[in-house]
Amino acid sequence: MIDIAGLSFSYGKTRVFKDFNLSIPDGQVCLITGINGVGKSTLLRLMAGVLRPDKGAIRFDARLGPDPRRKIGFISDSLSLYESLTVSEAIALHKSAYGLPAIDDALIRHTKIGSGQKVRELSIGQRTILHLELVLSLAPEVFLIDEIIHSIDAYLRRIFLEQIVQLLAKRRLTVVMVNVNFHDIEHLVERVILLKSGEIAVDETIDALKAKVKKVSSRSAPDSLYVLSRIDYEDHSDFFVYPFHEGLRGTLGGEIRDLNLTEIVSAFIGGEYA
Repeated sequence: MIDIAGLSFSYGKTRVFKDFNLSIPDGQVCLITGINGVGKSTLLRLMAGVLRPDKGAIRFDARLGPDPRRKIGFISDSLSLYESLTVSEAIALHKSAYGLPAIDDALIRHTKIGSGQKVRELSIGQRTILHLELVLSLAPEVFLIDEIIHSIDAYLRRIFLEQIVQLLAKRRLTVVMVNVNFHDIEHLVERVILLKSGEIAVDETIDALKAKVKKVSSRSAPDSLYVLSRIDYEDHSDFFVYPFHEGLRGTLGGEIRDLNLTEIVSAFIGGEYA
């Protein structure tokens, strides 16, 4: 379990979180989303121990041991790891730092990453795969993934996500992702958390969220309906409604349509910018 209690954090005078609370149970795949600058990546860095909270605590299950960071895999959006080293030197240093007898480099070889290449000379996709291989060598219990896989090509993204699927099948891995490609990961996500102004605005299982957010295509929407955002056309408007409940079907004119995760998140974020 990841238990965040009373967390406060600021960059200088810019407050990001104040008395923030969140609990993520073991084995859950959680997506954290929200508009740019809301604190998504900062929250991941706080969980990873890269940043320290000004106040409050982040606690992990006792089975992660006295230093949970050794069981936390963090794929950052910066990928600045070992840039001055060659790939083989980076692997050797990683093995030495963590006392590992060996590292399975099958992914590195499969994606044609040369052992003599400098890490800084690798493409973003190659660096992501190298970083993933190093993280997997630690057999993490918690996996934190920032937005980096937006930047890699479709083939490497598929390889990356296949590794996550395999890990989930093998054990109760806890995964927290930030704003990755929703289409690619929708089948993995169990819970969606939307941040707004440093607080949790929405916290739903993906099934509940899909049941509660609908698109209503109509000339107008009742005043009593809560509309997240809308798109206007010449002859009608698309209203993105939350929370929707089945009792509304008989009272609304027009077409009511289910939405995928990308459309749902876009509706929430579109409302933020409206």
